[in-house]
Amino acid sequence: MKSSLLLLIVCFGIVGCRKEQPSTDLVTFNVRGVVVSVNMEKRRVVMDHEEIPNYMKAMTMPFRVKDTTLLLKIQPGDTVEGILAVSRTESWLESLSVVGSGEEPASPSSAADQIFRRIYKVGDPLPDFTFVNQDRKTVKLSDFRGKTVAITFIYSRCPLPDFCIQMSSYFSRVQRNLKKDSRLDGKWHLLTVSFDPDFDKPEVLKKYGTAYDADFSTWDFVTGDLGTIRDFADGLELVVEDDEGGLLAHNLRTAVIDAGGVLREVYKGNEWTVQELEDAIRRASRKSS
Repeated sequence: MKSSLLLLIVCFGIVGCRKEQPSTDLVTFNVRGVVVSVNMEKRRVVMDHEEIPNYMKAMTMPFRVKDTTLLLKIQPGDTVEGILAVSRTESWLESLSVVGSGEEPASPSSAADQIFRRIYKVGDPLPDFTFVNQDRKTVKLSDFRGKTVAITFIYSRCPLPDFCIQMSSYFSRVQRNLKKDSRLDGKWHLLTVSFDPDFDKPEVLKKYGTAYDADFSTWDFVTGDLGTIRDFADGLELVVEDDEGGLLAHNLRTAVIDAGGVLREVYKGNEWTVQELEDAIRRASRKSS
């Protein structure tokens, strides 16, 4: 994401921005890249795209479409061009056309990459990572033993409405809904991890969480040593790269661990729903009872 994206940050208000806001301030960008995969059911194309001037550096990421007929024209290996639309609350490809064909690109997570990092799989116990929360208190994953924990990753300056803003909006709704279920009292916790420790100091995270109506008794916002955060992120195949203007290019991961610290669910991207996460928390809580 380029520095001129700061215009979007000013318009969208970042910390105070909520997913419920009306869709306004639409901006569009030209995008070009190679198709990695196509998913008609999820209305999604994963693209290894070139730099999007004034917006985003080159990387591999999913793009949503509203018109699924766009996906009928493309297949893995095609070089495509299109228009990316970004509003307050969402982003999608408005158009897409094939400008060249070629071999299907390799998966962004190749076996060679995984040799140098540990990938956590469902059923694996997670290491006891240590963080600092919004109140400057040390927080370890083991502090939540006996509870099901849902974890997501953000950074507070993220301008994409369907990336960090959506993750935090969804967690806010999950917290609100779970608090209404007395059968789950004391059995769950939410954890939002910032991968931008240089900016997201505890006081920043406290303000950020407050903007999403967080009850900090059941929802912690944490950061900490960059090495620890990167180890955790790498294990869930969360990719974070430095960008201009102090911003970060990244994908998304949300996970659920059970009362014993074992990984039970991993959601890739932003296409999971509030209901799906709530159901996963309930399942893990019942197994731990």
